[in-house]
Amino acid sequence: MQMIDAEVPAGAAPGSTFMVQTPSGLVPVQVPPDAVPGQHVQFSVVQPSAPPAPATMGTVVGAGGYRSGRQYRVNPHEARVDNLPLLQGIPVKDAERKVQEIHKGAHLARERPPFPEHRPLQDAIWTAPFALACAVVIFGAIWSSGKLPQAVFDEGEQEALAASSMAAAGAAGGAASMLAALGFAFLAQRSPACVVWTSLVFGPSLWIAGGGALLLSGQIFLGGFCIALGALALFCVFTCYRSFIPFMIKIVEAVSGVVRENPMMLAVSVLGSLLSVAWSLACGMAIASMQAQFPRKESRYSHENDPETGTYILFAVALLIFIWGIQVFYNVCHVTYCGVFGRWYFKKEEEVALRRSVRAAMTTSFGSICFGSLLIAAVRVMQALVRQARANAQEDGNAICCIVLLMLECFVSCIGDILEYFSEWAYVQCAVRGVSFVDAARITYSMVTCSNVEYIIQDLLINSVVSLGALLCGAVGAAVGAAAGCAMQGGELAAAGAIIGLFAGLLSGGAAIGVLSSGTKTILALWAEDPEPLRRARPDMHEEFEQRILGKLSE
Repeated sequence: MQMIDAEVPAGAAPGSTFMVQTPSGLVPVQVPPDAVPGQHVQFSVVQPSAPPAPATMGTVVGAGGYRSGRQYRVNPHEARVDNLPLLQGIPVKDAERKVQEIHKGAHLARERPPFPEHRPLQDAIWTAPFALACAVVIFGAIWSSGKLPQAVFDEGEQEALAASSMAAAGAAGGAASMLAALGFAFLAQRSPACVVWTSLVFGPSLWIAGGGALLLSGQIFLGGFCIALGALALFCVFTCYRSFIPFMIKIVEAVSGVVRENPMMLAVSVLGSLLSVAWSLACGMAIASMQAQFPRKESRYSHENDPETGTYILFAVALLIFIWGIQVFYNVCHVTYCGVFGRWYFKKEEEVALRRSVRAAMTTSFGSICFGSLLIAAVRVMQALVRQARANAQEDGNAICCIVLLMLECFVSCIGDILEYFSEWAYVQCAVRGVSFVDAARITYSMVTCSNVEYIIQDLLINSVVSLGALLCGAVGAAVGAAAGCAMQGGELAAAGAIIGLFAGLLSGGAAIGVLSSGTKTILALWAEDPEPLRRARPDMHEEFEQRILGKLSE
């Protein structure tokens, strides 16, 4: 027998085999269960006179990969490929690059402790473009306010009455949805279990109710499909999600307790909702004036002196400004919430937590908010443009172009979702440490990876609770808006009132119920850095976090 040393090649997984040249010829070697690419293994081969050797199990030389039973949390300054479970099974070069990023994030976290006395302005250069965008929107709204009413009255008194009734119906729907959002937030403080179950069950129930309405109207196939989809979603809630719901209730209970101690956080959500609605109205008025000034040509096939290209560019810029503003207002609320929860977690400045958090969100961290929001807005505009191009290709009957654009749309949509999701975690560090957006992303990645918080995030239903809760508020706004429109102008304005109420409800509901998401992400992100404060304040939640990570690592 002869011992041979070999390196596990890139891409080789535990249990797979790779060929190694030996004095006896090529020998298949099986990768041990605890080996990773780049490590060296030793194996034995028979003498040349022996028959061909079967695949043999190698033995890892050195530290080896991650084994269950090791400590689940790693100091970011001491992070290595072999002690981080989330880096196992990827190419060695990529894993080493990620380790370098983790060390950078750890160094940044050490340099910038939580809640420093002095916070410099971060990413301040991005506040100037947003201020310019605000000026453009305000100017456009003022300019269009003198154009649109005259255009409406030129159409006749009946049209003017219809426009005013539509605005009144939308306002009623928006007010109702805002009240529903505040009621939902208060209910979360009194009965977290009711909020979680209501949020998870409402969406599927709405599909079933809509399917029943379609069946009554004669749409048999579509109605049956909606009912089947809603029933399947309910089945998932009561089977797949059931084991996660008690964990989610415990988190909502803890977050709601902090909101109960700082009730004025809901006033921030109301202000954010009003600003979002006002921004939407101002952008809508400006876009309506643009449509009146630059009407679309009847022919889509005339390319000579066609002004539509410039018009599409203007609408793309308008859409970018609109989404950017909505994102900024939402993230200002989010950073404010994160600051309050961060001060509760570290027990610092609790008496002035809300005031300090609002000031940081509106001053030192406002540039980071504008920067991150602009990135998301740019991706969403790109997604809208690709969707419009796909619709045009579909009208032209170009199947190949339609398929390619559909794939591109899915790709851009995934990028937008990932960016939007990760930015919410990064803003926690902006609120707590006052760092720039990029540095916040590095710190977040470092802490989350080294504490294996990813295994907890996999069990979280907070995004489903918040999204469906916002949908519930939107449904209330749509119902009230439709009822108001029907009462004032009959069924003609019911649809318009419902749409306006739904939109206002989604904005207000997202801002009010978003405090649950912000609180959950803040607690998790800070626990990833230092679990001791949570162990003292909420030992049951600390133990739940640990058990979930250990359970995933032992699988």
